[in-house]
Amino acid sequence: MSDRLLARLAASSLSPIRIWAARKAAGRTLHWAALRGAPADPYVLARLGLYPLALEYSGGDAKAELGRNLAKAALGQADAATRTALASAGPAHRKLAAKLIALQDCHAALELLAPDDYLARAACHLALGSPEQAAGLVRQARSASREAAAIEAAVAIGTDDFRAARRALNAMFATDGLGAPLADGDSPHTIDELAGEGAPIGAGPKVSVVIPYRNAEATLETAAMSIARQSWRNVEILLVDDRSDDGGPALAARLARTDDRIVTLANARDPGVYGARNTAIDSATGEYVTFLDADDWSPVERIERQLAGLRNHAVAISNHIRMDEAGRPVAPRVFPIVRPVPITMCLRRDTLMAAGPFEEVATGADTEMLARLEMIGGKKSIYRDPAVLLVARWQSGSLSRDAEGGLLGAQRYAYRAAWMFRHAGMDAPRLPRERAEE
Repeated sequence: MSDRLLARLAASSLSPIRIWAARKAAGRTLHWAALRGAPADPYVLARLGLYPLALEYSGGDAKAELGRNLAKAALGQADAATRTALASAGPAHRKLAAKLIALQDCHAALELLAPDDYLARAACHLALGSPEQAAGLVRQARSASREAAAIEAAVAIGTDDFRAARRALNAMFATDGLGAPLADGDSPHTIDELAGEGAPIGAGPKVSVVIPYRNAEATLETAAMSIARQSWRNVEILLVDDRSDDGGPALAARLARTDDRIVTLANARDPGVYGARNTAIDSATGEYVTFLDADDWSPVERIERQLAGLRNHAVAISNHIRMDEAGRPVAPRVFPIVRPVPITMCLRRDTLMAAGPFEEVATGADTEMLARLEMIGGKKSIYRDPAVLLVARWQSGSLSRDAEGGLLGAQRYAYRAAWMFRHAGMDAPRLPRERAEE
């Protein structure tokens, strides 16, 4: 069934059809259609990640009760009865419940995962500090996937086998035909050692790469140089200072003197990463635009690959991993380690301008923008490259797992509900905490 037909059914005047279609739409993350059809259905709300709202409504049937249980799992409220109910759900819902509950309780996640879900189980054992069990599960998986390679690298670093870790990380990139970013050797590595070479491509449209920064003197050069060294040579690198008070602006100016493709800007809009991005988009001269944070890194093939993906699509995004100070792939939400990330969106600048600017909020506007683009062009307009085209720097202890995962942050929940209901042409109900603070 097409997404368009599903959206029409979710607007049906017949309640059973409308609710069925809304739940199907939620499963496909067609949030605008799902909320129009069943804005108070716990299953719809849970599948859209609106967990506090899901618990505001009672379960009218088994699917609604499943939604409430999924919400409890995500919010760390899953008691024994909830876990028992989730264990009796179908395989897909058990896997989803395991992903949600893993942030709070990896032992409970292991109880929900199928015995042959080797890689997810391995990631849980990594999070529990059992690398030997994780390694055994990866061997059982007999997988040459990105996820298996990332787990192998994490296991190897945990045992100080840095040569094996380097080889595993290189294998993760090689899965998609990308070059090896790490030289062979026995020494530890960090994100700053990642490199690579690609045959230069000089002809083609200009791509503006937006890199906002604030007090990023220690990391900005790694990010900027990963774009300056792209195989796709026709790039404009926009370094946007968001009110730094360290040596970042001086570093940006020095980098600009060494490469005339680097442009320095100052955020002229609201403080924060999204105001800085909007400042850069207003000044960009490229036909296409994409983004990178000031503490991240991209392989040399990223832009070349993304432009290839845009031949038949309006937007291209890709997968990413997080890397900690030890060079270990990590997942604050436990599994999977390799995940899609909206910051990698690459698209025509005029498409982005037509959709409107990033909302200048504290967090979460990447996801809102991608959802807005999906709503405008349809899900099939988005090209999802499975390759890891971004490595994000992760500072252990810099944020709580809860805040990083966004599952317990009241501000993030409130914003997510606000934009989802707004996309559906509706006002969002207030979260319980919002009402309590009045």
